[in-house]
Amino acid sequence: MTRRLEQSASADRRTSPDRRQGVAAGILILAVGLSVRFPITSVSPLLGDIGDAYALSPGGLAVLSAIPVLLFGLASPLAPLLVARLGLTRALTVLLAVLAIATLLRPLAPPLLFAGTVLVGAAIALLGILAPQIIRHALPHRGGFWTGVYTTSFGVSAAAGAALSVPVLHLLGERVAPALMTWAIPLLVALGLAIGFGPRLAAAGPVVSRAAADRRASVFRAHGIWSVTGFFGSQALIYFSLTAWLPTIAADRGMPPAQAGLLLAWMSVAGLPASLLAPTLAARPRLRSGLIVGVAILSAIGLAGLAFGPLPLAPVMVAVLGIAQSAAFGLGIALIVFTAPSAAETASFSAVSQGIGYAFAAAGPLLLGLLSQAGLEWSAILALLILAAACELVFGVTASRASARG
Repeated sequence: MTRRLEQSASADRRTSPDRRQGVAAGILILAVGLSVRFPITSVSPLLGDIGDAYALSPGGLAVLSAIPVLLFGLASPLAPLLVARLGLTRALTVLLAVLAIATLLRPLAPPLLFAGTVLVGAAIALLGILAPQIIRHALPHRGGFWTGVYTTSFGVSAAAGAALSVPVLHLLGERVAPALMTWAIPLLVALGLAIGFGPRLAAAGPVVSRAAADRRASVFRAHGIWSVTGFFGSQALIYFSLTAWLPTIAADRGMPPAQAGLLLAWMSVAGLPASLLAPTLAARPRLRSGLIVGVAILSAIGLAGLAFGPLPLAPVMVAVLGIAQSAAFGLGIALIVFTAPSAAETASFSAVSQGIGYAFAAAGPLLLGLLSQAGLEWSAILALLILAAACELVFGVTASRASARG
């Protein structure tokens, strides 16, 4: 009896650090997820005000909208190097600090607006690359659930930025710069959480070894890498195109600007249940292909309804798109977690799939802005996005099969 009690106490001592790491990982996943969408979605409803305040042309606003997504692609390859140099927890802390400082300083002048947006995009990209590694290392037994928690927090962050940006502007006397700077406050809170809980995660996020760094090139030949990348890029192109231009599309079709801005928040809110449910269900390999087919079909229906349906039906179609896009993003992250060759290579696999996927997606906001400026109707522009939904379906089913064999 005494020996059993001693063994039980020993087991408790062994599992206690794992439990603390799990708690720290969960808190950091939420802190990161809640921090990496509102710096973007808080800008979209204010594009017209930003153009007036900083004397930007429509082309300049299109470039400003495209910068974050472009940086998602350009900065992503740096993630494995950053982890190798700083370790996972220090890398997270540094990136949250950069994101907070850039958000605080970018509204001070037009050059800083663009330079700060570059830093915002780079920091968000790298945080997004490292999040799957946290899940794979510290929360592997409930990877689907925590991927869902992570992607749900994205939706909350996106909805908060879209819904509150205009009220914050009104609250601050229509002053654009203070309204944009206000969004640094929650980022400083996230930074404090990283500083407080990051050390507990240290054992869960080992520094990438030299051998692992030497194998990084082999990730380009990893099973399923290109199908996962194609799926991630297709869903990201649709999402960021809508994030940048949905309020403008609705306003140009005759919806009052205040209601048009709320559509973006509604898209995020409508997708919250799907962002949690889809990755959780995707933990079962036999369900992945069906989920992906359903998500792609919903994307096509929502885009077609927004393009050709009557304006009063727009909130319904936006809700359909919210469900589809939130689920698709969650499935994209889940495919990375479940298809990566090993826990040690998750950051590299994530960097390739998200980096190249985001680089492809960066063309969406810029292309839509340029086509609109050239006089093309929004219905025709949105029809082009339906092709991206078809690509999402093909790449997604292929990636699902690869993840099931991985």
